[in-house]
Amino acid sequence: MAAAQPEEAPPATRRVGQTPVWLPRGAFLGTFIRKGAVVPQARLQWQLTLFQQKKDGIVLLMEGGGGWAAGLPDTAVEGFDAPIHSLYEHTLMFGVGYRNQDPAGLHWGFQVTGGPVWYGAHYRDLPVEHDSAGLMEGRIHVGYRFGPVVLGVSGGYAEPFSYTRRSVARQFLGGAQFGFFADWR
Repeated sequence: MAAAQPEEAPPATRRVGQTPVWLPRGAFLGTFIRKGAVVPQARLQWQLTLFQQKKDGIVLLMEGGGGWAAGLPDTAVEGFDAPIHSLYEHTLMFGVGYRNQDPAGLHWGFQVTGGPVWYGAHYRDLPVEHDSAGLMEGRIHVGYRFGPVVLGVSGGYAEPFSYTRRSVARQFLGGAQFGFFADWR
C-alpha cells in the first residue's frame, strides 16, 4: 500500500512586507485647513506590523514631517488689524493603525496618532512666535493596490493640546486634513 501524500496547503494571500522596518514604509501629502490657514504637509511614515492575517493588519506608526502655510487669514486676532505673514508646523507623531487589504486590490484603514508639533508664525505688529504643543490626529484612508504599492486618498482631523493658551498661532494648528497617501510596507 502506498503511503498517503500530505496535502499541500494553498498559498498564503497574506501580504508580506519587502521594505525593512528601519526605512519609511509610507508617505502622506496633504493639507490642514483651519480658521483660514491652509498648511500643506509632507510626511514620511515608518510602520512596524504587530499583527497580520490574510486581509487585516495592526501596525505601530511613527510619522514625521511638516509644512508652511500656503494660505493665511487676513488677521491673526479676530476684530483687530494683526496680519499674519507666515506660519509653519512640523510634527513627529506616534500611534497605531489598522489596515485592510482586499484580495481584489481595495485597501482601507485608519490610524490614531499623537505627538509634538513645533510651530511658529511671523506677524506685522506682533512678536515672532516659535513654540511647541501636543497634537492628536485621526485619519482614515481608502486606496487601491498597484503591484507592491497602495495609492489612495486620506482624510482626518487634528487637534492641538497644551497647557499654554498664550499662543496666537496655536489656533491655526491642525484642523481638517485631506490628502493622498502611498503605502509600500
